[in-house]
Amino acid sequence: MKRMLLSSFLVAGAAIGSGVLALPILAAGPGVINTLIFITMTFIIAYWMATMSVDIYAKYDDHNVNAATLAVDYFGKKGFIFTTLMNLFSMGALAAAYVNAGGDLLAKTVLPLIGVTIHPQLGMIIFFVVFMPAFVVGIGLISRLNSVIFTIKFLCLITAIILGVQLIKPDIFEFIPSGVKYLGAGASTMFCIWYMHCVIPLVMKINNWDVKKSRRAILIGMVMPALAYVGWMLLIFSLVSRNDFLHLETIGDVMKFALNKPGVPKSITSLVGIFASITVLTAFLSIGFSLVAFVLDAFKWEDNAKNRLFGTLISFVIPVIIALAFPKAFVVIYQQSNLFQIASAMIPVAAIYKYKKMNNLSITPSIMIIIFGSLIILCQILDNFSIFPSFTS
Repeated sequence: MKRMLLSSFLVAGAAIGSGVLALPILAAGPGVINTLIFITMTFIIAYWMATMSVDIYAKYDDHNVNAATLAVDYFGKKGFIFTTLMNLFSMGALAAAYVNAGGDLLAKTVLPLIGVTIHPQLGMIIFFVVFMPAFVVGIGLISRLNSVIFTIKFLCLITAIILGVQLIKPDIFEFIPSGVKYLGAGASTMFCIWYMHCVIPLVMKINNWDVKKSRRAILIGMVMPALAYVGWMLLIFSLVSRNDFLHLETIGDVMKFALNKPGVPKSITSLVGIFASITVLTAFLSIGFSLVAFVLDAFKWEDNAKNRLFGTLISFVIPVIIALAFPKAFVVIYQQSNLFQIASAMIPVAAIYKYKKMNNLSITPSIMIIIFGSLIILCQILDNFSIFPSFTS
């Protein structure tokens, strides 16, 4: 039971990233009900994909298998290159998004508490410079920091939701038929809020490669963020009306508006503010370490402080430039990472499709998932070209 709970929290921790901050902005157009219906569907699909991943990983005796192993074994060198590029682009885009959001929140919600006013772009530089040394110190510090911060983050969110129940307004549950047209613009994020597929091999390892226990752990781990997402949306939409989002450009704007709402208890605004700020921090630390480790491995550098410093600078130079160049584009930058996250999550599904086809087994489920994932990716590409209507434009 202890192993299952440990792996469930691992799944929950991977899922609850900065996507939760982007969710209200993207849900403003469709409205709460349309969004809840759609993310319920993506929850089911994400879990279905996860079970397929468990099935294909379970066929290996080597418990150190990962997506790269599948790519090589089923699709050769091209598969390995594709997997590597998808993970690299995903981590790079996420790093840019987290620096962007971290600096925006620092400038608009954290520093104003002590009477300091700065431009968001300066906040991004400060955010990066202050927390960059953690990567140089190494994984030990990152792990300790993340475990402590994640616990605080989760407790803040749950407590804020419980205290904020009294603020929930019935009118946010109004069904908005015209809002359906805005779902396409947020489809990739509404799928990637469940993204935890990268930790599935580790979940299986913790559960001694037991398929049933691993599936159960994944389901429990996904239910935790599901409750958090629903509560978070109800709380934010009770503090920020749908029409208010038309005048709020960034996550910092949304949080600043919500935290300064007249009549809202200070305890709730404080908890919401802490949650929003450290959610970005935990995500930044996690993805940052992965990116630095990737660079060290790519250059075959020894893992020491000097090389971690160079690796950090190389890893973040482009993400920081992107974050500074597009200071109001956290959601847009984050959405680009979704393209690569979904593509990487599809690799085990494609592998099991190939395995079942070779063994004359039913391939219908895997084909359905591949089609769905491809449609979500297509939605994001179309949104990049402004094909879908945007509620805030």
